[in-house]
Amino acid sequence: MPASNGYWLAVSVIFGLTVGSFLNAVIYRLGQEPPLSLLEPKTSICPSCRHPLGAMDLVPVLSFLWLKGRCRYCKCSISWRYCGVELLTAALFGVMYLAGPGMAQPFTTISLQLYAATLVPVFFIDLATFTIPDSLNILLLVIPVALDVYGILNHLPGHALADGWLPLSVMGALVGALIFGAVRVAGWLWKRVEAMGLGDVLLARGMGAMLVCMAGVGHNPLWLFPSWVLLSCLSGIVVGPLLIWQRQRTALKHPPVTSPPPAQEETVADEETGGLTRELTDIAWCLVLGDLWHYVVSRVRKQPLSIVELPVEPWTPLPSAIPFGPFLVIGFFAALLWGGPLTTAYLHYALHR
Repeated sequence: MPASNGYWLAVSVIFGLTVGSFLNAVIYRLGQEPPLSLLEPKTSICPSCRHPLGAMDLVPVLSFLWLKGRCRYCKCSISWRYCGVELLTAALFGVMYLAGPGMAQPFTTISLQLYAATLVPVFFIDLATFTIPDSLNILLLVIPVALDVYGILNHLPGHALADGWLPLSVMGALVGALIFGAVRVAGWLWKRVEAMGLGDVLLARGMGAMLVCMAGVGHNPLWLFPSWVLLSCLSGIVVGPLLIWQRQRTALKHPPVTSPPPAQEETVADEETGGLTRELTDIAWCLVLGDLWHYVVSRVRKQPLSIVELPVEPWTPLPSAIPFGPFLVIGFFAALLWGGPLTTAYLHYALHR
């Protein structure tokens, strides 16, 4: 590795540690119900005693080790997740630097790193709450589309307009949303249950846009999609049973309080027709960027999202339920790093049998 690459790799890792410290605040605040503002309070606080944290309490990794995983003020223990998020983000920034074009295309490299950073809170928030904040899903779409438009305007390789008018990232976003939107609809048709949350469909939309940007010159824009879908599902199959086991153990120790279901006034036929229409409408809402317009309107009116959102019934996931967002994240990174070689190896095997 040239000395300059080593220097920028080190810069990426150090910057990733700093960003990881900020992401801990994002995970904590957006993971609350209702979500807390990222702007107020302006300083980080201890989640136990709410005491503002000083600069010496926020040095990535080192503060956690120096204080032995405890708050300086109330002495309550602090989860290892805080240190883990900082180390994970630092590792991802380094890996994205190595996996991307490096400083030959700094805008692309920085976009990859910011995209990876956004996926970190998505992973942990969805794992804990079964929800993905709209603001994160919107950012995961904006980053690759902005990268693609920048590449098109500067004639960078791998960035082009499909049929002369549509950025490839937008096409990838539509395909990603349609793939996992179809899974959601199929699950409803089969079991009459929500097989996949709408946040997962929105997450797949953003991932599809980025994977198209990373397909590489000379490859089909959807080159990485098969490995992404396959690796996401495989990670769910491998890790999912462990999560279910852990959730069921927790449910036995702390049984959830559930309320009786409301009286049903619709007939089965009406429910099936309305349910399918609702599922298809939800997917269409994702495709036409309904979440983006909804978010913009709420910000223009300076209202919290809950004021402009439709009322949602309180929902408690079953102990056998698992969020799929974390597995989409795992599949995305795996496809980004190894999807090309896996697809090449499969095609070589399939075409030379």
